[in-house]
Amino acid sequence: MVLSQAGMLRSQEDFARKDPLPVDAYFSETYWEARDKFRWAANVVGAEVTTLTVKDPDYTIDIAVVQGGGAKGLLVHSSGVHGCEGYAGSAIQTSILHDMYCTGSKPEVTCVFVHAVNPYGMAHFRRFNENNVDLNRNALSPTEWQEVLARDPNLAGYEDFTDLLVASAKPTPWFVYVGFWLRAACLLLRYGSTSLKRAMVSATYSKPAGIFFGGVELQPSHRLLADFFKRKFAGVKGRSVTWVDVHTGLGPKGVDVLMCVPSDRETAKQCFCGADVQCIGEGGQIAGSQADGYEHVRGTMKTFYGQLFDGSEGDSFIMTQEFGTKPGVFVAWSMIVENRGFHYDFENHVYWSKFTRDAFYIREPSWKASVMKRGKIVFQQQASLGLQRANP
Repeated sequence: MVLSQAGMLRSQEDFARKDPLPVDAYFSETYWEARDKFRWAANVVGAEVTTLTVKDPDYTIDIAVVQGGGAKGLLVHSSGVHGCEGYAGSAIQTSILHDMYCTGSKPEVTCVFVHAVNPYGMAHFRRFNENNVDLNRNALSPTEWQEVLARDPNLAGYEDFTDLLVASAKPTPWFVYVGFWLRAACLLLRYGSTSLKRAMVSATYSKPAGIFFGGVELQPSHRLLADFFKRKFAGVKGRSVTWVDVHTGLGPKGVDVLMCVPSDRETAKQCFCGADVQCIGEGGQIAGSQADGYEHVRGTMKTFYGQLFDGSEGDSFIMTQEFGTKPGVFVAWSMIVENRGFHYDFENHVYWSKFTRDAFYIREPSWKASVMKRGKIVFQQQASLGLQRANP
């Protein structure tokens, strides 16, 4: 049994009843609580569950496959690529699975729910994994690895901000509440906020202690997950694959955007009515928008997982749903403070991790309600798109 934030005791038996639970019951306060709830919901709906151990003793990616009614295609819904961002996606996934059980509905297209791609980060409220790697900058092919490791380290201006972005000392109270803001102010006056965001999201492949470190090799989470899809679904036509990856952190609190590559723009606008659709990987975005500054980003879910299916990389429709939390400067502050604590004050990391927890997981009823509502609407729209693409 687990105790939810609202103080309501929830058990596996709750998920076995054919009654929807309050929104708060699907959210969790720890990775292990979230994993239990996800497993319970997957079990009652009769999903085929696969557990991949990313790191001993107990950090796992859990995958629930719900067989479709016969349509040839694949609908994938993933959470926790950025660790502490996984609590929103986990709640959406658990609720969707439980809804299937409560209503007795069966999807037309086979659904694959991937829970906690970065389990260590989710467990310890890190955006990055146990090796300080950003998994959404790490998903690269061998050729792409050669490219990013050889490129100019200051291609997007990361080197201009290393004094702020790379951990170099324990985060003292002075740094947290005064020094960071003084340094940030000086750098923002010199380079501007757009340049800072572009530098961060474009990542570094040469500063292991920096935030948004893309690593120097493919991480275990991606190796294990890619092997799973190759074993189970390599023969699936890429054209029939739709994938939504849930994130938090960018934009106004509780408001979501859908971020896709330019080639998927029209499909996203047509099939996800009512959504704010933005494109990543191209210039000309509205300054300050969630997708602004991503021109140099490599190693995302789209480019890596799209190539695993039958067809070319661009055939699969892979999109990010991003829920806003706090203003961008506070999100950046939280990552920088937590990262310093992780590298230079690990014995007190539980304290430092609260900064990122509170930046990426808003534990308020209104935020949770908005996440759940929009998450389930987008899933329903994804299911409709998946059926279209499975039966063109």
